[in-house]
Amino acid sequence: MKAFKGLTEKVRKGEGGFTLIELLIVIIILGILAAVVAFNVAGFLGAGTEESAKTERASVQTAIIGGMADESIGAITEGTIINTDTTKLVTATSGGKNFTLQTYMHLPTNGNWHWTASGVVDAGAYEGGGTCCAYVNGTWTCTAGQSCGIATTCS
Repeated sequence: MKAFKGLTEKVRKGEGGFTLIELLIVIIILGILAAVVAFNVAGFLGAGTEESAKTERASVQTAIIGGMADESIGAITEGTIINTDTTKLVTATSGGKNFTLQTYMHLPTNGNWHWTASGVVDAGAYEGGGTCCAYVNGTWTCTAGQSCGIATTCS
């Protein structure tokens, strides 16, 4: 309580406090620091989404290869898994054998993935954190603020 009493006495006498110029300088410095931090952090926003997309694509690829190996399948039906699928049946082109991707990985996914008859995931789109990452024939392209929808490309 004594501290507040001393402070109010100083204010009444015209002592202490900051001038308008001092306050403006501090606000300007804080604004510059905030701009520098925001600029440097913006570059990292899509990096996590791209890594998640790469991991999920690898999981789908591993699930397909695992199913093909377990069922002794040399070729499968070309197909696509969409993130809303809770199960996806993969059918062999010969022998009538099939397997479910859910046996080999967690479904649903956050992405949409397309595979060839040889079991290679050749295209896909993964959406996360407001960023769409498209994968086409080994090349990744991530774009912030775009939606993947149910296609294997960003829109």
